[in-house]
Amino acid sequence: MQNSFRNFWLSLASIVIMLLMLLSLSLIYCLNVIGQETLTYFKDKMDLGIYLKQNINESTVNLLRTELESMDEIKEIRYLTPEQSLEEFEQKHRNDQLILKSLRELKENPLGATITLKFYNPEDYQKVLSVISQPEYQDLIQNQDFYDYQKLIRGFSKFNQKISYLGLGISGVFIFVAILVIFNTIKLGALSQQKQIKIMKLVGATSRFVRAPFLIQSCFYSLVAWILDIGILVAAAVSVQPYIQQLLELNFDFLLYLKTDGLVFLICLLIFSLFVSTISSGLAIRKYLKI
Repeated sequence: MQNSFRNFWLSLASIVIMLLMLLSLSLIYCLNVIGQETLTYFKDKMDLGIYLKQNINESTVNLLRTELESMDEIKEIRYLTPEQSLEEFEQKHRNDQLILKSLRELKENPLGATITLKFYNPEDYQKVLSVISQPEYQDLIQNQDFYDYQKLIRGFSKFNQKISYLGLGISGVFIFVAILVIFNTIKLGALSQQKQIKIMKLVGATSRFVRAPFLIQSCFYSLVAWILDIGILVAAAVSVQPYIQQLLELNFDFLLYLKTDGLVFLICLLIFSLFVSTISSGLAIRKYLKI
């Protein structure tokens, strides 16, 4: 560790650059995780509402429900009677007195039965539309309500992909800079001990023995940067958690995710940083192993 304190500012620069490299990779990972959770949220919200007419043939309605329930594309089917539809409508608009007053003035229930469908794959809704568009069901259906989340999902996916590409580019720059900085730090340390290295080689020390302190030094930079990266990630996870739940409406505990599924990523990040440090120090010390 003597080399680290002797070249303090270079050592500090190596740790900072390594930290920036790890943070950029961590940022890509976190954005990708949150992006995937957001896409799943949009897919779960995507549904097709089928509003049926009043006083319709119940046998035909049951036939439509049976055909829809047999489709593999449909994840969930929810049927509401006219009375249940009215109750849900009133609950939804319970704060709008004008609508509630208008309903009370009507002598009968203005709503018919409702069928709400959810899909495993958002792209499958076209198959369902082809089923309910059959002539035998046209006398049943008054209206269809479908919010096209597919456009939103595609747009968000493209945006998430661009962010990932940009992050990878920034990470590539930091990886290159980290290799250069660690390379120069180890090289200066080796240069200052060039005489000692030659003496060690003359008395029979192996290249591996001479190289070991410099490898430990570079790995120390990676370890410190990795610990700092985890600290920043945890602090960021705690800070953004309320915004994830409020703004994105996601029931997703990001800190818990880092402790469980994210643990593999963090370990891989440490291995990668140690690999970068080992390559840099190995290239830097190679010249001084020759006498």
